[in-house]
Amino acid sequence: MSDVFSHARSFVLTHARLLERRLFEVHFANASPAAAAQAVRAYRNPDGGLGHALEPDLRCPESQPLFVEVGLAALRESGCRDQELALSVCPFLESVSDERGLVPPLLDTARRSPHAPHWSQSPLDPDLNPTAGICGLLHYQGIHHPWLSRATETCCSMLTMDPPLEAHTLLGAARLADHLPDRTLAKRLFDAVASALPRARFFIPEASVPGYGLTPLHFAPGPSSAWRALFSEEQIDDHLRDLMDRQQPDGGWPISWDTPGPAALLEWRGRWTLDAICRLAAYGRI
Repeated sequence: MSDVFSHARSFVLTHARLLERRLFEVHFANASPAAAAQAVRAYRNPDGGLGHALEPDLRCPESQPLFVEVGLAALRESGCRDQELALSVCPFLESVSDERGLVPPLLDTARRSPHAPHWSQSPLDPDLNPTAGICGLLHYQGIHHPWLSRATETCCSMLTMDPPLEAHTLLGAARLADHLPDRTLAKRLFDAVASALPRARFFIPEASVPGYGLTPLHFAPGPSSAWRALFSEEQIDDHLRDLMDRQQPDGGWPISWDTPGPAALLEWRGRWTLDAICRLAAYGRI
C-alpha cells in the first residue's frame, strides 16, 4: 500500500461523510455496490426527490434536481442499478420541469438555508445542466418514464444543434452520451462534446491546475473511458502528476472555493480525496 493511498484512506475514514466512506469500500474493499444505494436512500424526501445537503455546499433539507444528479452519480460510480430508486425520482423531476422537460439545478428553497457564496449567483432557470447528466444517469439505470423520454429528446436536440461552451454542461452531456440507448445518436453527442470541450469555460486542458475547473481526468477518470481518446498522453500524465502533488499533509486533497461552513469543507474534501485516489489507482499511479 503506497503512502499516498494509506494517508488518503486515513483522511477518508477520519473526515469524510458516510456516502464517500461507503463508496471507498466499494472501490477498494470489495464491498457490495448496494452499500452506496443504502447511503443514497438516506437522502430521500417524501416528494420522491433527494435533499439534506447531498451536494455539500447547499445545506437545505428540501429536494433539489442537483441533489438527484449527485445521488444518481453515486449509484453509477458504484456500479449499482437500483431501478426502484431511479424511478422514484422521476415524478419529482417532472413536477419541477418546464414543458420541454428541462429542470433547473436548484429551486428557490435552496437559498433559504445556508449555502456557498457561488450558489447565490446561480440562475434558477431550467437548463441542460443538470438535465442532460440526470437523463444519462437514469438511462444507465435502464428505466423508462415519460418525463425521461421528453427530457432526453430535448437535451439531444439542443446539444447536437448548438453545443454549450461550458464544461459542467458538457460533462453532463458526456454522461448522456455514455448511456443513451440510441448509440447512433450517442455518437453524435460524443462528437458535439469533443468539438466544444477545448473552448469551454471551466475546462483546464493543461496542468498545472491554477484553481477551480474541470480537467481531462473529470471526463476520462480511467484509461478505459471512451473520452480518453480526446486527450494526449502528455495531458493525462501531467494532470496525474499535478493531482498527486496536491495531496495535503493530512492525507486529503484541497478544494479551491468557499463553503458554507466546516462540515461542507470536510465533506467536499472527502469527495475530492476519493476522486483523486480513484483516478490515480485507475491509471496505475498508486
